Amino acid sequence: MQKFNRIKKMHLSFETALVVLLFVAVLLSGCHSMMLTKVDFINIRLDSALNIAPDPKMESVILPYRSKLMDDMGEVLCISKVALFGGRPESLLTNFCTDLVLQESDSICFKKYPDIKISVSMVNRGGLRVPIPQGEIKVQNIFELMPFENEVVFLKMGGVELRQFINHIASRGGEGVSGMRFGIKDDKAIEPEVQGQPLDDAKSYWLATSDYIANGGDGSEILKEVKERIVTGVKFRDMFIDHLRKLGRKGLMVEAKNDGRIYDAK
Repeated sequence: MQKFNRIKKMHLSFETALVVLLFVAVLLSGCHSMMLTKVDFINIRLDSALNIAPDPKMESVILPYRSKLMDDMGEVLCISKVALFGGRPESLLTNFCTDLVLQESDSICFKKYPDIKISVSMVNRGGLRVPIPQGEIKVQNIFELMPFENEVVFLKMGGVELRQFINHIASRGGEGVSGMRFGIKDDKAIEPEVQGQPLDDAKSYWLATSDYIANGGDGSEILKEVKERIVTGVKFRDMFIDHLRKLGRKGLMVEAKNDGRIYDAK
């Protein structure tokens, strides 16, 4: 068996390093007879003080991958009227993102799970890493917004479970939610509504969220106990890119507003 015993130290730009990593990943995934046994590395400060000429042979290998990557990342998906910033208890960013998840989850159910109707969605504020800029929204912006490989999960929850989950959201000062409305008083949710109706403890509701939250992330321990769930296999990031691309093709712009879905009840 051929072994890679060492990866040589190389001085690389950020873009070059990214492409090299992608190239190595593709190479290793297709070569099952190879084994990586040791990696040596050093931290190199990338600034103007480094005047290191790129290796011509390495450049010739990675150029096609870099060009394709830069083209893909530079694709303009659509236009946003304003910059969308995150915050609590609600914000333009979290409202837009959760509305998008709820809408696209309904589309998934229409095609694959026609007996399911998604009632609410939740996206944790911490999972949205940067604002959505005003003006052109590129694929790169969505990778920066969602750098994690989270997938969309559907959970069937009883009314009591959903009420407990909403109280958890209230205890954190709010998160991104859609399809629900409630106030926060003394770190607890008051008068929760689902789809415009008071939350009914006797009913069941379908929640769309990320696998991270569904598996108990950010203190969402109650969701780990939910037995009836559907792992869609759809990446959050892909869902966002597809949705924004459709808006762009229709000539529509990104819009969002604060509508009081989570409010201070003090």
